[in-house]
Amino acid sequence: MYINRKELKAAARAQIKGNVGTFFGLSLVLGIILSVSAITFVGPFILLGPLYLGLSMFSIEVVRTSNGKFETGFKGFKQFGTAFIASLLMTLFTSLWALIFIFPAFIAIFRYSMTFYIIADNPSISGSEAIKKSKEMMKGYKWELFVLLFSFFWWYALGVITFGLAYIYVIPYVEATVVNFYEKIKPENPSSITE
Repeated sequence: MYINRKELKAAARAQIKGNVGTFFGLSLVLGIILSVSAITFVGPFILLGPLYLGLSMFSIEVVRTSNGKFETGFKGFKQFGTAFIASLLMTLFTSLWALIFIFPAFIAIFRYSMTFYIIADNPSISGSEAIKKSKEMMKGYKWELFVLLFSFFWWYALGVITFGLAYIYVIPYVEATVVNFYEKIKPENPSSITE
């Protein structure tokens, strides 16, 4: 399947209009929660999955309705166990690959990249099953996603130059673009992805 990067990014720019402030507020609150939880050392490790799932749910909502609701960012806690297991397994698998060589670990990150979007669309799925489906979905698309993310290079640079200020726009822009990528490559029926 041909991935038109310009098309995905143009769609994302239109979808985040009116949502950038909510995106920023949500990202700020989630960041504060992770920072405060770091006092317990294991806090971020436990909360990362549910928080990232909530952000994924919010991002999907923005792309599909152009109206993301702040509270959606916390719905990941309703699937705490699934999100935690998914995050745990992704970290474990990536770390094991890193023990062999950094390149396989880098590949693994892209292989598992659709996991939380899949969980958001399939509330009854298990964390391990979502990872399997992400691996299957990303066959032939890992390089496409890498190139897509790399195409934001100058936006990332702008964020650095502005001491992070530009990231208020860049983060929603990138996240919405990745969701559009997910929408493009996912099957009509997610359950049809082979084991």
